[in-house]
Amino acid sequence: MKNQKNQKTFSDIFGDPNVFEREKYKYYIQNNDSALDLKEKTRKIVTEKSLGSVMNDTKWLKLQNAIEKLPFAPPYIEKLIFEDKTFEEVQISDNPDWLGDWSPFYQEGMSLFFAIEYIKVRPRYAEHQGRLTVPKVIDETKEFIQLLKELYIPYEEDNGTFIIYGYK
Repeated sequence: MKNQKNQKTFSDIFGDPNVFEREKYKYYIQNNDSALDLKEKTRKIVTEKSLGSVMNDTKWLKLQNAIEKLPFAPPYIEKLIFEDKTFEEVQISDNPDWLGDWSPFYQEGMSLFFAIEYIKVRPRYAEHQGRLTVPKVIDETKEFIQLLKELYIPYEEDNGTFIIYGYK
C-alpha cells in the first residue's frame, strides 16, 4: 500500500495556484476514473479508425496558454473523437458573436485534449453595437496565424476557418 502522506489529493493539486496547468492535467487524466475510461474509449476509436496523433498535450497546453496574448479569445467549435458528426456538420459562422472558452477542462472550458479530434477556429468576433446598428467585426486572423507559427501548431485553413487536428 502506498504511503498516503506523500500522495497528493485532488484538492492539493487543483487548490494550489502554484501548480502548473500541465501538472493538473496529468494528475486528472491519470487519477480520475471517468478520464481513464474516456481515454481507453478514445484509444479504441483511434485504433479502429486508423488515425494518427497530430497534437499532443504539450502543444494543446501551449496553445491554450498563448491564446491569452490575443486581443480576444477566438471562437471555436470542437469535434470530439467519439461524436458521430461529419466534417461538414461541424460549422462555425463567418462572424461569430461569441468568444471561445479556452480555459482548462476543470473550469468547464476545453475538453480533455486526448478526446479532441479537431477544432475549427474562427479568429473573428462580431461585437454588438446596438439594436439598430450592424455589429463591429474584429479580426485577429494575422495574430492567430502568427501565434500558430510561433508554437509550431500544424493547421489547415479553409476560407478563414482554421482547423487544428488532434488526430487525422
